[in-house]
Amino acid sequence: MSSTKKAIKSIKTHLEARDSETALYEATNLLKSIGESAPEAASVLIFRGLALTQLQRKEEAEKSYLHAYKLQPTNPLASVGLRKLYEKNESWEKLGSFLEVLVQATYDDGDGEKCAEALQDLSELRVKHGPPEKLYIALDQLLPSSPLVPLLQSLPPPGGSYVPFPAPIYPPASAAISPSLPTPLPHALHLVASLPLLTNLLVRAESSVYTNVEAKVKAGRSRIGGGTEKEVRRKVEAEVLGGELGLKMVELLKEVGSHPNVAEDVRREVEIREFNFWRKLGSCLPHKKDDRSAPTKPAKKPPTPKSESTDLTTPALFQPKAYPPFNKEDALARANNLANGFVLLEITGKGAEEGWSWVLEGKDEPTLFYDIELLHKYAKAFPESKMTDFIDDYCRWFKLPLPDPEEEAEAVASTANGESAPSNVKQTRKPRNRKGRSGMNARERRKARRAAGKEGLLTEDLDQEEREELVSGMTKLLDQLPRSIFAHRVMARISLQEEDWSNAIAFADKGRQLLKELESERGTSMANVRASLETNLGMALVPYFSPKHHPRAIRLLDGVLKSYPSNAEARFARAQIHQAAGKWAYARKEFQTLLDSGGDEKDVVSSKEELGWCFVNEGELEKGREVLEEVVEIRDARKEEQEGKDDEAFARARAWWRLGKTEWMIGDQESRQHAEEWFMASIRALPTFPSAYTSLGICYSSAIPPDEERALKCFQKAFELDATETEAAHKLAIGYANEDEWSLVRTIAVRVMEGEGGVDGVAGGEVMNAKGRFAPQNGWAWKALGSTEVHYKNYAKAAQAYQIALRADPDDVSMWVMLGESYVKSGRHVAGLKTLTHALELQPDNWRALYNIGDTQAQLGVFDKAIEAYEMVIVLTGTKEVGVTAALAQANLSLGRQSASGGFRQRSRNALHSAIHLATEVLRDGRSHRAWAWKTIGDAAFVLSNEESSLDEALASSEVIQPVLQYLVEDDTDRRSQVVGLGHAANLLQTSPDLEYTLKTSIFAFAYRAYLLKNEPRVADPALYDLASSLHSLALRLSDGETKISCLKAAISAIRLALERDAGDERLWNALGVICGTAGPQIAQHAFVVSLELYSKDPVVWSNLAYLYLRLDDHELANQCFLKAQITDPDYAPAWFGQGMLAEKNGEKDNAKALYSHSVTLSAGSLLEADLALAITTFEKFLIPGVQIETHLLHQPAFALRHYCHQRPNDFAAAHLYALICERLGLADEAATTLERAAGLLEEEFERTESDDIETKYAIALCNLGRLQLAAKKYQPSLETLNNCWELISETTDGTIAALKIQCKLLQGLTYYWLGQIDESLEAFQGSLDEASASQDIKSREEVAVLLSRTLWGLGGEDAKETAKSNLMECLSQEKPSLKVISTLAAISIVSSDADLEEAAMSELLSRPLESRIREDPAGQSDLVLYLHALLEGRAEEAHEILEKALHASPTNIKARNRLAEALIQTGHAKEAVTTLENSGKVDEVESKAKMERLRGTAQILDGNDSGITNLQKSVMVTPWEEDSWNALAWGRKLAVEADGEEDA
Repeated sequence: MSSTKKAIKSIKTHLEARDSETALYEATNLLKSIGESAPEAASVLIFRGLALTQLQRKEEAEKSYLHAYKLQPTNPLASVGLRKLYEKNESWEKLGSFLEVLVQATYDDGDGEKCAEALQDLSELRVKHGPPEKLYIALDQLLPSSPLVPLLQSLPPPGGSYVPFPAPIYPPASAAISPSLPTPLPHALHLVASLPLLTNLLVRAESSVYTNVEAKVKAGRSRIGGGTEKEVRRKVEAEVLGGELGLKMVELLKEVGSHPNVAEDVRREVEIREFNFWRKLGSCLPHKKDDRSAPTKPAKKPPTPKSESTDLTTPALFQPKAYPPFNKEDALARANNLANGFVLLEITGKGAEEGWSWVLEGKDEPTLFYDIELLHKYAKAFPESKMTDFIDDYCRWFKLPLPDPEEEAEAVASTANGESAPSNVKQTRKPRNRKGRSGMNARERRKARRAAGKEGLLTEDLDQEEREELVSGMTKLLDQLPRSIFAHRVMARISLQEEDWSNAIAFADKGRQLLKELESERGTSMANVRASLETNLGMALVPYFSPKHHPRAIRLLDGVLKSYPSNAEARFARAQIHQAAGKWAYARKEFQTLLDSGGDEKDVVSSKEELGWCFVNEGELEKGREVLEEVVEIRDARKEEQEGKDDEAFARARAWWRLGKTEWMIGDQESRQHAEEWFMASIRALPTFPSAYTSLGICYSSAIPPDEERALKCFQKAFELDATETEAAHKLAIGYANEDEWSLVRTIAVRVMEGEGGVDGVAGGEVMNAKGRFAPQNGWAWKALGSTEVHYKNYAKAAQAYQIALRADPDDVSMWVMLGESYVKSGRHVAGLKTLTHALELQPDNWRALYNIGDTQAQLGVFDKAIEAYEMVIVLTGTKEVGVTAALAQANLSLGRQSASGGFRQRSRNALHSAIHLATEVLRDGRSHRAWAWKTIGDAAFVLSNEESSLDEALASSEVIQPVLQYLVEDDTDRRSQVVGLGHAANLLQTSPDLEYTLKTSIFAFAYRAYLLKNEPRVADPALYDLASSLHSLALRLSDGETKISCLKAAISAIRLALERDAGDERLWNALGVICGTAGPQIAQHAFVVSLELYSKDPVVWSNLAYLYLRLDDHELANQCFLKAQITDPDYAPAWFGQGMLAEKNGEKDNAKALYSHSVTLSAGSLLEADLALAITTFEKFLIPGVQIETHLLHQPAFALRHYCHQRPNDFAAAHLYALICERLGLADEAATTLERAAGLLEEEFERTESDDIETKYAIALCNLGRLQLAAKKYQPSLETLNNCWELISETTDGTIAALKIQCKLLQGLTYYWLGQIDESLEAFQGSLDEASASQDIKSREEVAVLLSRTLWGLGGEDAKETAKSNLMECLSQEKPSLKVISTLAAISIVSSDADLEEAAMSELLSRPLESRIREDPAGQSDLVLYLHALLEGRAEEAHEILEKALHASPTNIKARNRLAEALIQTGHAKEAVTTLENSGKVDEVESKAKMERLRGTAQILDGNDSGITNLQKSVMVTPWEEDSWNALAWGRKLAVEADGEEDA
């Protein structure tokens, strides 16, 4: 023992001498020797820690001190050393944790002074160094609920100055602002159980909760799929309020409320906030059955945390408090307790009304009469509340005791005694300006009413004015009580009593919604309130636009009766629904159940009346009459007892009417007399009962004789009183419709719809919505409205009305037809067709539907179907009505025009013939339609004249036309249809038909129509316009002569006569300009200008004026006019065609071609001149020598020209051009056939005119025809054609024919060759050569020489070969022979192995520059000869270089590229061939593209690439007629199969 003390003393001496190392050594050895269990171990550890501190070994020093403190906590040296170490190291968090341990230790020891000292040090440390969270944890130890408070309160106050702690204002002005602590902080003993500190912490907790909730809501709302703000806030509040923050806040609220020094107003505010907390938490938490994640057991206590970087455990005082979890039921139970406490204690502070409202709204009262004591307390507690005003009016309405008057005198007295007036006592208030009865506002009337009620002066019954005031006041109050179920429930019942069905429904619906929210919020079920609201809603839905809302009402009432079978109101309402649905047996059972259950006398009588009415409608008239008579007696007796007061007038009137109706249904004379009396009795009972007037009107109209005047008055009266008197309304509507009073019909129909609840349907409102659609009970009203809208031409609205009417009667065929007509007239043709087709499905023989289908199809341009429909109408009716025949004729005329524009000439002629025939039938039917019939005949004949291209067609048309002309001659006895220059129709009948026969008929028809309409200003001008147009067309066809001049004069006279009648018609001026275009350009220009002044947006007039300027060579003005026409109508094709002509005249060929192409596209082939112009401009490029142009450019012109030739088969020039284009496209057969037709036309024209120009054209056509027949392999016909051509031109010396002779002989030679007639072939070739020599046409001679040489070489024989060489040598002797001659001679020299000739030919070829060779020989024959020559001499690389240079010189030449690729493949360079073909670019020529794909596929396969098969397939798809492509594909697939077989092996 003494040695230990000596060792400790030695250690202490070393420490004082600052010999820290020795001290540490000795302390360590001593500790090892004595062990930790020795009493001196703590002191040794302390000294050891001090030595380590001096040695700056801080961590070891800390461990040593801590070890010492654990061994001996009461040793002050360990605490002091540890604190000094932490202070020196500025380890404030460790120091704070240690001070917490000291607080816990001193508390456990009961040492108050040390405890207060440690807590004070801890507070000062946290204030100075933080963190703030732990500062507030330290301050929590000073709250009244802290276990330290009793110990600290037992200590005397500390000495020194007192630092006050300011108390924050509660409630705070803003929840977002957190309060701060005073600096410096008062001593801990001054803050023990301090109310200011408690309030400060409460305000801070509330601020933390608020800011935390708002931050999380904002973050949740910004998250994708986070939900609505309401959903996010609910989740966040459940999380925060149910967590540590929220529960700590509510704990602070309780502590503040229970503090002895708290002010009363603060205490009430705290209680209110606590109530709001639990209410909000309860509404946020889910129900138990929905909250599967909610804890059902108390949460486990969290593990005890340890202080940072120390081995000390966090003391219990400073550990986070574990709050028990709360579920929805617990939270709501606490809220209920607090709210009930408010009511019990009559707490009236600001915000307490929410608790009162919680109690009131949570009452599940079975009836509307809530606890009157609770209501009076509510009114007394909150006299200024809107709910108090509502309760006041509620009590007055239901004759309940009113709340006591306000004791304002007591409030004034208490204020005078120095007490503050309670917040619920109203101070001075400026009276409102709104005044009611007796000059009082609503608040003053309620005060007066309370005072009168207290004094017993208030009358029991309400007069009408007071009822209206109460309803108005309560309705206004309801707007300020939007969350009150009680108020909405009351107003729903009051609206039901006042028969304000719409408001009753609205209030009940809103009440149900509020109830649903309340049940969800509180997790409870209020079955009685729900049943009451649903009963009120169902009862209101029954009469509200009956039976529109009955399906909804029956669902509600069934649910109520299932839970409450004794609910008489719900059962009565359900029985009424059965009545409205005609289910009288079900209704009778319901009313019988009500009778059996008894009840109020009035209810029993009402049930008995309904029971009797059910008997009547079930056919038991006598039984029903007995019951109704009993009801009438009871009600009449009750009226007598009431001595003038009749509150059942409506019920008595209804009973009398039902009794009268029963008598009328019985039907005998006596009963009907009684019925009339009972109806009068019903009116006497209630003069405004409408059904009685309706029935009385039926009595009058059914009398013999009928009294229609009195009946009409009765119907009018009934309908004025009630718009739901549909029978009276129907009879009125029929009467007004018969009198053509459509405005009255519309008024009646709209009122009936209003009574039914569906007037919004016409305007596209509720009824047109999917949710609001219903089957109207009075479809006739909607039908009448639709007919009215049709009368006023509001077809879209009419269609809507018919749609709704069809819901009432879907099988009404006439309605479907009218709906279809409305659709069509409103522009919805497809919908109209579907509707009319449905009408036909319902009634296949409905001719009206068929007629409308035909009319609609005609409007859509589907004239064949329109004709079919009209013909079916004629078949169904069995008669030919004029209207149907006329419509059929018009449809045939339109079909003829449509077919003509599409190029279907025969179809067009057939339709036009039918139109003329049908129009003739109309003429024979009567004289009233003559003008229309002659118009139709004239139009049909005019169009028909343009579709006749041969005399046979004209003869066929004359068979149809001659009966028309005969009728015209018979009808026009005064010869009014005579035309200057043409005579009369009788003259035409005597002539034989020609190509102008039909057009002349059109002129006579128009002339006679103009005569018929000469006194009709509105239609006379169009008739003259038609006459002038037809005369002008005839003049254009005729050759110059008197007849043509007469036609033009007559046309101008007709137009001038029309202009004299109406000079403001721009179409007439345009016609005048067109007619005068050739005769008088100045007049034409003037006419066009006047037309444009009258209407400047007509592209036709602008184009006509532009063509006039173009004809006069004024290109600038023509261009401006064409541009104006295009701007006015960009789709007007003649304007683009004219601009194309202008561009062609200006030498802009490409621009002209583009414009022609655009005009062809716009006109869809109807502008034939554009088709011809496009073909000409496109083909011109192919006539340029040496130019290589892709033939695909000819496809569009070929189609356009084919259409042109079909429309104008007599145009031999167009046919000739079409044949040449087909030849370029490889269509030899089509070309030959077309050119045969053109040659035939030229032959006929030559025989008729014997013109030299026609002879030349004929010869050219024969030569071209022979060439085409030769290309089509028709050798014999080709020879015959060429022989005919030679006979025609052999004696001609014309220079144009000279070149034709060469070609003719050359073609003869080729034809003879293919026929095997070699001698004749050589003779023809020689003749061609002679003709070329004679004409000194060197180029032609070279061509013939090359062909002759090739032919001779092909025949074989030395003589023939020598002759071929000599012919070529002669050509070679020219100054600059053609490349073709040199190439041919070089090929012959190579084949014949003539070295000298070969050297000469090759040197000539090589002397030509590469660019020259390419230009003169685009086919590349010269390069091919050079290539083959190099190969034969073994110079393979040089041979490839020749082809490569040719490709580099012309990289776009696909033939040169293919030739090089083919050469590379043949020499085994497949990869290089693929590379060559990859850079080919776009290829348009079909054969070259197919060959390129074939070569590419072959090269890829040879190079080992399997994708080559794909390119071979492309080659086949591009040219499926090429055998080489198929062979290459077969070869490629064979190689692929062989390769697969080798892999499998």
